[in-house]
Amino acid sequence: MDIVLNAVQTVFALENLIFLVGGVASGVILGAIPGLSATMGIALIIPFTLTLGPVPALLMMMGAYKGGIYGGSVAAILVKAPGTSAAAATVADGYSLAKKGKGIKALKVSLVASVIGDTFSDIVLILSAAQLARVALEFGAVEYTAVAIVALTIVGSASGKSLIKGIFAAAAGLSVALIGLDPTSGLPRLSFSVIEFYGGLHLLPMLIGLLIMSELIIQMEQVKSVSVAHLPNSTERDDNRITKSDAKLMARPIFGGSIIGTIIGIIPGLGPTLGAFLGYDSAYRFSKKPELFGKGSVEGIAGAESGNNAVSGANLIPLMGLGIPGDIEAAILVGAFLIHGLTPGPLIFQEAPDVVYGIYVGLLFANVALLMIGWTLIPVFVKAAKIRVGLLFPAVFVLSLVGAYSFQQSVFDVGIALVFAAVGYLMAKLHVPKTSFLIGFILATLLEDNFRRSLQLSDGAYSTFFSSSLGNVLWVLALVSVISAILQRKSRRDKKEAMMSNREIETIASNGKV
Repeated sequence: MDIVLNAVQTVFALENLIFLVGGVASGVILGAIPGLSATMGIALIIPFTLTLGPVPALLMMMGAYKGGIYGGSVAAILVKAPGTSAAAATVADGYSLAKKGKGIKALKVSLVASVIGDTFSDIVLILSAAQLARVALEFGAVEYTAVAIVALTIVGSASGKSLIKGIFAAAAGLSVALIGLDPTSGLPRLSFSVIEFYGGLHLLPMLIGLLIMSELIIQMEQVKSVSVAHLPNSTERDDNRITKSDAKLMARPIFGGSIIGTIIGIIPGLGPTLGAFLGYDSAYRFSKKPELFGKGSVEGIAGAESGNNAVSGANLIPLMGLGIPGDIEAAILVGAFLIHGLTPGPLIFQEAPDVVYGIYVGLLFANVALLMIGWTLIPVFVKAAKIRVGLLFPAVFVLSLVGAYSFQQSVFDVGIALVFAAVGYLMAKLHVPKTSFLIGFILATLLEDNFRRSLQLSDGAYSTFFSSSLGNVLWVLALVSVISAILQRKSRRDKKEAMMSNREIETIASNGKV
């Protein structure tokens, strides 16, 4: 208890509070800018923490991480341009609500879901860091392959009206991810003798082009006058707040997204983007109003945002318990630990318990700070999104180009973003789901690396994929997920046909033919 009390006093010292709140605020703002990310936020803050003690330095960077993941949803909701890849699952429903004049409601739903998901995973971290981290060690190549297949089954719910187009888009994403060097032989493949392709295509430039720049082109086509405000206003009180009915709808997807995001965070290498899509898929599957998804569903936003934010706390479990970073942001945090003379892993609980408990207390308060800062900035973000489109669109386009370039300071990445802007534009016109493409691309490396490693370790025996009890559980889960998606689509189709039949009967009756 002495250590806990000392940790509370350390975190709530005025200087440390300023650093923590500053980290959260900077993360929210950076995350809200299309093309920037939580990763960049942490990287930019590191130089400012070199002269600080380990607790305030780490809290400032972790605050930026939490704020950055939530901030990505701001641009996703208000300008249909996800500030981070983790917010890609929020785009459809968030922007649909904003177009109806419910942008403030959507931002509040996103914020509340983010804070709850984050807090849930932090509590899990505090209660069971060392114990749950050992679970990650049970995952070998076979299990990771099964995880990737399970994750691919969410293509069904992300495909919109056409499952065929969704499968095609996912296959295209998997194929594009093959560009680069073969991980086994080291030989280039699908590179067409272009040296820049040897390193493969990176997600961020592709995301910027596919989701942000392509959407800007589409919106510029639809705008008749540059004097038109970007988003409509709503004078209805319920359009600008979370109502009781909204809260009831949010409860289940937030609970599911928090659990899923925490599990994703515990397993190294998966990341918040996958947590967002799986959280969204879970919300869709258990929703009583699945027909609203993609058209402004509160459940969709809640599931996606709780899923991606829950990862941020949970990926500290393998970091603190085993010294294994769960994603890129956690890898940067490893560097921060080392800079301050700390080695993350089991020994840190003995060598620096004051730092560990200081981090725990700070993480919980960072969620409170995120709620307060996010709630305060919502009106500011909404006003910024209502800038006349003649000014807003060029500004977002330039920021997108800067974001693509700043990732690796590469003009080639700018070219990739422009190419995928054209691809995204064509996909939108042909109603091919971009989300399915991104799911395929994100999961390709995880699937290929572990699939091939499994076969190498078993001398090419495919039976190895069914030799693990944990793997078999995951295969069953994948099968259940596929069957569930098929039955759900069939149920929706039957309901639609029944509604059409009823309308035809009503039309005939109104014409006096019955």
